[in-house]
Amino acid sequence: MTRRITAVLFDLGDTLWHFPNMPPHEAIRKETVRRFRRLLEGWGIVFRDELRFLGRDIRLAVEEETERAFWGDCISPNYPLLCKEVASRFGLDLSDSQAEELWDTWNLGGPFLGRQLFPDVIDTLQWLRDCGYRLGAVTNRGYSGPHFQAEMRGLGLSDLFEVVSISCDVGYMKPHPRIFQHALDAMGLPPQETMMVGDNLRADVAGAKALGMIAVWRRPPLGEPVEETADPPGTEGEIAPDYIIDNIADLAGLPILSPVGEMGRPR
Repeated sequence: MTRRITAVLFDLGDTLWHFPNMPPHEAIRKETVRRFRRLLEGWGIVFRDELRFLGRDIRLAVEEETERAFWGDCISPNYPLLCKEVASRFGLDLSDSQAEELWDTWNLGGPFLGRQLFPDVIDTLQWLRDCGYRLGAVTNRGYSGPHFQAEMRGLGLSDLFEVVSISCDVGYMKPHPRIFQHALDAMGLPPQETMMVGDNLRADVAGAKALGMIAVWRRPPLGEPVEETADPPGTEGEIAPDYIIDNIADLAGLPILSPVGEMGRPR
């Protein structure tokens, strides 16, 4: 019996968007130092020379903690607290609200980093909506908040998704079932009628299939920067997705979706 799919959930990074023109490391470092200097001086803190390395140490701590959580208990790290702990090594005694500001400042944002939607994304999402499918997103991210919501609006995604379940808000990272269940509960969906599309075999494919969802692996782009928890080489043979696509527009050709409507395929 053919499964009836009524909703499609998407990962975000390396699935719907990518960073084909990431700024060089030196440009990122300079911008981080500039923003940190302005923030700390606004608090009345003298920006000493050693504070130039604050951003670097936060990055190293974030990478280590994210990797540990992803391959461990999948409990989303408390990134502002991590910033607070790193800042203390530099002799900075920050309040919780200052730690939140420091974390927000460290996240340079998609526009600065050259984030772009893949060219077929908006047309395909709109096609799915026109065919009657409900859309949501489930993503592992270290920050959300007003800046991220503004970026989503700027990309034209906010009006297309009913819910965006973000790991730092939910408290759990994919592949933990609770972050998927957060989206399913918010949309009132059973997993058996839901498809998950993502680039990470462990997070998106294995995580979705564990709940009984159809899982589509969107092979990540080659030769571009990818997220820290990208699939290690050889993972392809260990986790079997239900479908494999190379472009988001390829969803229109999947037999489990094609019987719905007579809308034609996205451009």
